[in-house]
Amino acid sequence: MLAAVGLASPAFASDESGRDNVRLNWAKASETDLTTAFYGDYDASPESEYIIAGSWGRRLSPTMFGLPIELTGNLGLQWVNSRGLQDDGYGINAYIKAHYSLRLPWTQKHVRFGLGEGLSYLTEIPLAEQRDFAKKGPDITSEKLMNYVEWTIDVPLRQFGSMDRLISKDIDDVYVGFFIFHRSSVFGLFAETKGGINFMGFGIEARY
Repeated sequence: MLAAVGLASPAFASDESGRDNVRLNWAKASETDLTTAFYGDYDASPESEYIIAGSWGRRLSPTMFGLPIELTGNLGLQWVNSRGLQDDGYGINAYIKAHYSLRLPWTQKHVRFGLGEGLSYLTEIPLAEQRDFAKKGPDITSEKLMNYVEWTIDVPLRQFGSMDRLISKDIDDVYVGFFIFHRSSVFGLFAETKGGINFMGFGIEARY
């Protein structure tokens, strides 16, 4: 039944290969709400801040509730370039991420979706995030520690013969795709009121 709707169990789930991953992302600050950002809607922030983010993850389970949804535990580091408008920021995050593969209709090709949830700490709050809170009132501010959500849509490259020959046999697979780095107060849980920021861009991940 799962195969009929295009869900695919990860190829590495049955053995010890592909337990770890490293990922590098680049993304720019966006005014877009997270709900529409999921669909690729992008409205650039005027400050044009951007983020370079790297992460390491390890598989916690190949399935979730019996479904072929892989769970990973992840740690990440970030650098936020504020383009001279304020001090650059440095950050760390920790999160659990769920992954599942979807076979494209009428093909044997797959895309992989990922959704992560955890915590993010930045030494400098991005300007776009500060503005989002300032709109609520003159004394409303964000916090350095916030809730974190990560959203990815990736294409595994080994499924293409020409790319498969270029990838080292020591690497299980390489993924490239769309990336969202989202910080928010969760309707005031982490700050005085709701607010946050999205960085939207692209990433590359190696699974080994």
